[in-house]
Amino acid sequence: MDELQKLEYLSLVSKVCTELENHLGLNDKDLAEFIIHLAEKNNTYEKLKKALDENGAEFADSLVANLLRLIQKMKPKPQKGAK
Repeated sequence: MDELQKLEYLSLVSKVCTELENHLGLNDKDLAEFIIHLAEKNNTYEKLKKALDENGAEFADSLVANLLRLIQKMKPKPQKGAK
């Protein structure tokens, strides 16, 4: 992961933390990174909602949809021709 990708990832983590703070009053970087990890493996709303429920995170439907949209939009893309 190059420096730009690291900055993009940190920006994504920060944005997920902001959403968690706004909806749940939680500001937890580890939780944000875990949600990003789940969203990468569960790339549809239904799959992500189920994965979160299985891990004890019973979030509101609107929060799950917002998180998935943010993660898919902001996730750093692998660079072509990277060494």
